[in-house]
Amino acid sequence: MAELPLSRRSLLRSTAFAGGLAALPALLAACGSTGQTPAGGSGAKAASDVLRVALPSSIGSLDPGKEAGIMNYVVALLVQEALVGVGADGSLQPALAKSWTRKDATTYVYSLRDGVTFSDGSPLTAADVVASLELHARKGSTTAFAYAYAGVDSVKATGPAEVTITLAKPDASFAWTPSPGTLLVSSAAFLKATGDRVGTPEGKLLGTGSYKVAEFAPDSHVTLERNDAWWGGKAPYRQIKIDFIPEESTRLLAMRGDSVDVALNVPAEQFDQWKAISGVRLETAGDRSLVTLAFNTSRKPWDDVHVRRAVAHAVDREGIVRSVLRGHGTVARTIPDPAQWGGVLDAAAVTALYQSIPQYDFDLAKAKAELAQSATPQGFSDTLTYPASGPQLGRAALTLAQNLKTIGITLDVKEVPLEQWIADLGKHASGVYLGWYFATTGDPAEYVNQLLHGGATGENGTNIAEYDNADVTRLLDDARKSTDDAARGKLIGEALVKAAADVPYQPLWWGEAATAFGRSVAVEGFGPYFFVGPWAAKLAAR
Repeated sequence: MAELPLSRRSLLRSTAFAGGLAALPALLAACGSTGQTPAGGSGAKAASDVLRVALPSSIGSLDPGKEAGIMNYVVALLVQEALVGVGADGSLQPALAKSWTRKDATTYVYSLRDGVTFSDGSPLTAADVVASLELHARKGSTTAFAYAYAGVDSVKATGPAEVTITLAKPDASFAWTPSPGTLLVSSAAFLKATGDRVGTPEGKLLGTGSYKVAEFAPDSHVTLERNDAWWGGKAPYRQIKIDFIPEESTRLLAMRGDSVDVALNVPAEQFDQWKAISGVRLETAGDRSLVTLAFNTSRKPWDDVHVRRAVAHAVDREGIVRSVLRGHGTVARTIPDPAQWGGVLDAAAVTALYQSIPQYDFDLAKAKAELAQSATPQGFSDTLTYPASGPQLGRAALTLAQNLKTIGITLDVKEVPLEQWIADLGKHASGVYLGWYFATTGDPAEYVNQLLHGGATGENGTNIAEYDNADVTRLLDDARKSTDDAARGKLIGEALVKAAADVPYQPLWWGEAATAFGRSVAVEGFGPYFFVGPWAAKLAAR
């Protein structure tokens, strides 16, 4: 039984934050909500200038609490902020909270920054932060962030500019929870007045960020206007026009025609074409994202470990990284990227851990032998979907389908709209999935808990493999309670090793993000967490 059930769908990190952050994620450094002074300064464009951004998919809601895809964050984090931010190195940084303390194992106290106002002119108060937190922490909440607050006992304003969060039980990872990945602050009055319309074209968003929403057309675009009262300083552009352009070639043509300044999710096979455009700067960075196969262990034939091992052996991960990603990625040996263990395990300990995790390398003979030991030795058929905003996922899936055909398994690969893909992940109704996740914190437990904890199973749970191993859940619960970083890291590592033997997931690759900046835009600080915060403040005219 899960000690701290993760009750709802989390950030089912979709589209390329990597492309964007390239996602999320993304998310979501000096592109965090870190309190940095905007880079625009004296070099910013004139007040009449507009930044034109091309996103690789449309979004159905501006509110990541309702639709938690990476591209939703790319927009929302220009408008809203969290209590704490994520620095360029993945560390926690001040944001709306100028400081915070952990009074004891279950009590966190946040002191709010002075002089912060929402874009409608109203001052930020502790009551606003409490209302934003309770949106997810209240009993029965159905937001996409509710899982992160399942262990919260109370949220209180303990002063005009002080918020205290008390947990039911110790949770060493909770320090990351009020960061952009799972908290976006709005005003109590706005939340009450707008209700279910938050994130819609009518309700829009309200936040303390560098921009405010002027217009939202779900199938077309978002227009943002500068919030001149932003506490972080004056953002460099008067207006940001964000267009939804799913087609890769159309985004390329838009940049060639100088009708776009920033384009997210540049596909690896087009790198040379983008680089050939005069004045265009293509930025790439490892984005700590994970692409993984997920096997629904509660459905036949995927409940058979031999079937899961057979498919795992049929994936040519090195070939996919080499040909599909053109080398812009790394074969994933487990869930968290090695760079996400900072402060928990040192590099040598991480290397030793990863060498101990069972691997299922590409070997069709072994795949066939495993299938022969299963309850379906003659093979079977199933469907695997991927989001339209992730064509590289589709190409990797087609490669897998070709390999599986040689051992008797027919995999029908289908492209679906991003919104449908996210919704289907939450239903847990399919046998096999492609998961696409982007780290928004520097904590290795971020996705380990979501994907492996037994309390995260069930419809809308984050554990899309429906994997429920009591020993793994116990190890993760013990890690949560630990106050010693090295001990916590060891427990998380043991959980990863034990789970890998059951193959609920077959990690494919850790990604690399690519974003194109046009000839009139200068950028600084591009990296894994670039889009996890007020990213437009890191741009300037050139």
